[in-house]
Amino acid sequence: MAGRVRGRRSDKGRMHVFKGIPYGAAPVGERRWAPPAPVEPWEDVRSCTKAPPTAWQLGTGMQEFVGRLAQGLGMSAIKSAAMAKAITMLPSNEDEDCLYLNVRAPAAAADLPVMVWIHGGDHTDGSANEPMYQSNALPERGCVLVTINYRLGMFGFLSHPELSAASPDGISGNYGLLDQIAALEWVRDNIAGFGGDPDNVTVFGESAGGMAVLNLMTSPTARGLFHKAIAQSPADTGRWLHLNRPVMELPASADAGVAFATSLVGPEAGQIERLRAMTAEELSAAYRADAHAARFFYPVVDGHHLPMEPMSAFSTGSQAPVPLLIGYNADEASLFTGYLHPAGPEFGPAPELVGAPPLDGDAVRRALVVSHGSEDAVAALTAAYPGLERGEASAVENHAADHLFGVHVDHASRTHHRVGAPCYRYHFRSTSPLPGQTAGAYHAAEIVHVFGSTVPLMPVADDGHLLTRAMGDHWFAFAATGTPDHPGRPAWPAFDESDPVHMVFDRPRSGPEPCPTQPGLDVLRARIEHLTAQLVTPSLDLRTGTVTVADPPADTPKRGWRRRKAAAG
Repeated sequence: MAGRVRGRRSDKGRMHVFKGIPYGAAPVGERRWAPPAPVEPWEDVRSCTKAPPTAWQLGTGMQEFVGRLAQGLGMSAIKSAAMAKAITMLPSNEDEDCLYLNVRAPAAAADLPVMVWIHGGDHTDGSANEPMYQSNALPERGCVLVTINYRLGMFGFLSHPELSAASPDGISGNYGLLDQIAALEWVRDNIAGFGGDPDNVTVFGESAGGMAVLNLMTSPTARGLFHKAIAQSPADTGRWLHLNRPVMELPASADAGVAFATSLVGPEAGQIERLRAMTAEELSAAYRADAHAARFFYPVVDGHHLPMEPMSAFSTGSQAPVPLLIGYNADEASLFTGYLHPAGPEFGPAPELVGAPPLDGDAVRRALVVSHGSEDAVAALTAAYPGLERGEASAVENHAADHLFGVHVDHASRTHHRVGAPCYRYHFRSTSPLPGQTAGAYHAAEIVHVFGSTVPLMPVADDGHLLTRAMGDHWFAFAATGTPDHPGRPAWPAFDESDPVHMVFDRPRSGPEPCPTQPGLDVLRARIEHLTAQLVTPSLDLRTGTVTVADPPADTPKRGWRRRKAAAG
């Protein structure tokens, strides 16, 4: 570490809490849109007792989500308004200087398992400082908990040819992913000083954080930095973006970066220099005002840090063969209806959200053919989700839940089992106890149970604490041992593709159940295989660590394509 740090005691001295430990130098000036750099050492003891700055946020989608959540929980209009206002008014302290992490450890910690949390928020919002992550419930069981901030949105994932030209690897984007890797390197090098075991690290996250976990599992750069993985509702947004080639209706990420830069500083060469001369406030305002550009600032297949799209990597068995716990919620899209494109996020938001006319059935079907590759595949999809091509709300919601979340869980668990790696699957079904609730087991509902935390004004069931204890026990057991079995809890069978079973978390009872047959997931898995086969993707040999990128088709620009070596550790 770059110097000594001072935290604070909590829970009557039983817990040591450190907030705002820097793991990377401030990514400002010439370090804006560059890999994280080491922290400058300091001499005095650094006070780490206050929440660190958060990354710049996109903000718009999060406000909509919170408003819908408050209504969907079945609360009164007054309480809904109060909850929405309370959450959206939480201080954020946005700053480019955001590469900080927080540590919670028992006072007498020594060689404890380490759990590293990556927050959700669509890679555009969220923070390690959010109240629901500030609980001692997991470390009280006997682990060291680390929560991290990393660069988001345009600051974390801008691709551009000028940035690629300056890179020794000929690539750009993925700076937020590199931040996550730098944080894991910090854990490897420093966590023993906080009582953690650097050889027993579990990385876990939800939504964008869940997809980040799968990204890390398929990144050669991250290999060996963690030993177990938990992906909660791994999300889809931006999943098929490639640095130098279009996919479906997604442009090459580098081209999208040029378009965004041109809109701000003109088309002449030197765009990155002029963008770096702008203030963070100016850039953030432009980013928030451009709903079209905001779609393209996500982790990107760059042929190096992400050799291929993560679901494709799982298809080829290229993921890290670490124990994996993965699952999703029963009503993932209940709060998203009305601003989703029926064919998926690759085709943009719902037209009504950006002031465009509603899509007709032919337009939806054309997009589905582009996505799935044939009329026969689309016929199977619309049979599984009747009314999807007409944009019916229930069909769009059910399809979105599977397209955005469920198919990742299904595909990853099946392909992880095929490589012989341990995998444990769950399905979360608990709902608000209020009779007027409409949100169901909504996206992110499981987080408070995993962390054993509370959210102001959120309704809590009388027996909710039993579910919370069960989930915390299983998550801790997995981090400690690689299996989620805990004394006094139902045994959690490992996933087997020939006899698929998942653990159901619900009130008043949780336990293992056979995974139900879901024709929609079968069609969506076939879509992944179709897209994987259509893309020019590299292969990773886990034995030698060699990443080979084939030449692109003749009509594909060769910018950035090459053969590369990477450590597979």
